[in-house]
Amino acid sequence: MTSELMIKACTFYTGHLIKTHFCTWKDIAKPRTYEDDILAEKMERAMKYDNFRLQKYVFHHWHSYVKGQIEKRKATLSRIKQIYYSARLIIILIKWREKARQKYKKRQDELLLKHELQLMKWRNKIKFKRSAEEQSSSPESLSEVLLVGEIPQCDISVLPERAVLQIFFYLSLRDVVICGQVCHSWMLMTQTSSLWNGIDFSSVKDMITDKYIVSALQRWRLNVLRLNFHGCLLRVKTLKSVSLCKNLQELNVSDCPTFTDDSMRYISEGCPGVLYLNLSNTTITNRTMRLLPRHFHNLQSLSLAYCKKFTDKGLQYLSLGNGCHKLIYLDLSGCTQITDSAMELLSAKCHYLHILDISGCILLTDQVLEDLQIGCTQLRILKMQYCRLISKEAAEKMSSMVQEQEYSPYDPPSWFGYDSQGEPLTEKQDGTPFQDSDLTMKESTYSSEEEAV
Repeated sequence: MTSELMIKACTFYTGHLIKTHFCTWKDIAKPRTYEDDILAEKMERAMKYDNFRLQKYVFHHWHSYVKGQIEKRKATLSRIKQIYYSARLIIILIKWREKARQKYKKRQDELLLKHELQLMKWRNKIKFKRSAEEQSSSPESLSEVLLVGEIPQCDISVLPERAVLQIFFYLSLRDVVICGQVCHSWMLMTQTSSLWNGIDFSSVKDMITDKYIVSALQRWRLNVLRLNFHGCLLRVKTLKSVSLCKNLQELNVSDCPTFTDDSMRYISEGCPGVLYLNLSNTTITNRTMRLLPRHFHNLQSLSLAYCKKFTDKGLQYLSLGNGCHKLIYLDLSGCTQITDSAMELLSAKCHYLHILDISGCILLTDQVLEDLQIGCTQLRILKMQYCRLISKEAAEKMSSMVQEQEYSPYDPPSWFGYDSQGEPLTEKQDGTPFQDSDLTMKESTYSSEEEAV
């Protein structure tokens, strides 16, 4: 490196150093002339931004409020329109219904008048025909018959549906089936659903088949409310089809020798709405008694007469859990196995019991009447025929608590089928007439009204 280059480098470095320090000193020493203007400009911009944000915030709330008011107004208008159209539609429907009722009533009156006239003509025809037969030789009677002329037969299919139903309601199941085979129009009238609300198979038990019962229950399963199988000899499969009737309210299977606990299990699972149940003289056991409180919570009437295969434990099941606490009618007549312990628990739970029949329950004592006085305060009718262990004094005391009472301290008659110890009667014993029958019938029935006399 030469001396010249060294001098140039030092000169450049010195000049740059002086320039840098001079500019720094200049900035420090010389006051800023435009600092106030810059601050004022910044403050102005800050105020504008703040005012803008404030306006935006206020406008947003105002916009939301206005929008809500508009929507509320629209909802109010739509509601007013809906109320107006509904009121208008109601007025139209009311006028239409009144006009339809008038037309229907007019048509019904015309039909009734027509059939009354036909019936009068038919009666006159029979009357004149009889008089003509009696006085066949008289020309005057013949002229009167000829004046009547031919009269059209009364067609039941032209009657109003309500009148036809009232006619068919008085017919038995066999007659309804026969009427359905007369003609097509009669068959259609017998297929009315309300006609099959109650089916009585006991009236045709000697001729009806299990296949027809199953098909009828499958067809009308949603309409059947009452079923009567009294004395019917049915198969288990037939009894199982009763569970198809979901709306069943009344069931009578009394004197059915094939009715078992398994049949009751299918029925209880499929028909929980049963209110009236008659199981008298069947072979049910404690299994059935356990099913009743589980499924039939609204059961009001129960008949267990002459059901001797369930025990005290089975009767106690009625008061367990939800139980059959709504029972109004209970028939235990002929149940020779029932004792005071079962009746004590039952009377403590069945507070709505109105009618109780314990006739022929030879093991019951005065303790039963004491329990009934405490638990069953609504009891109105009490039957305790042939309860030899219940004293007359206790029965007289109980008669003041009920409206009607039947009591007899004598041994069960022969037609009960068992003796005073509950043992079945032999043929020899069954054939002998029981003693003091007239006296029993005279003294067995008395009520609180007779005591007052």
